[in-house]
Amino acid sequence: MKASKFSALLILLIAGLTLTISCDKDNSVDEENNTVQIMQQKILGYWNLVEFIEEEQVGNNPPEIINNDPKNVYFEFFANGKVKTNAEGEEEYSYEVLTDNVLILWNMKQTIIELTDKKFTFKNTATQGNTTYTQTYFLTR
Repeated sequence: MKASKFSALLILLIAGLTLTISCDKDNSVDEENNTVQIMQQKILGYWNLVEFIEEEQVGNNPPEIINNDPKNVYFEFFANGKVKTNAEGEEEYSYEVLTDNVLILWNMKQTIIELTDKKFTFKNTATQGNTTYTQTYFLTR
């Protein structure tokens, strides 16, 4: 009799632990999805590119910084995962918002630095050989 009570208690304990662990995983996935949805909503709409900084660093040398002053360049993000921009001619591209402040644009990982109702800053970094290239985009509404 004691063995069956112990077995039943052990089964209940294992089942409860399993449910608790799976709920925690579901909650973290839900939180990530919620964060992505919030970022997606903030990105939507028309943005003006007000500053564009390009950096090129060869080896351990100080980076060469080019501070561009764009005129009349815009990005317009749509809910269907498309963005229209005139940065290099009037073009439409796909984009995707991921977790951890990552935006995929131009098939490149863009790190979101700042995203508010009025400011949107993102950058990408690429390395080729001994040279590292960084582009930073500053957008406002």
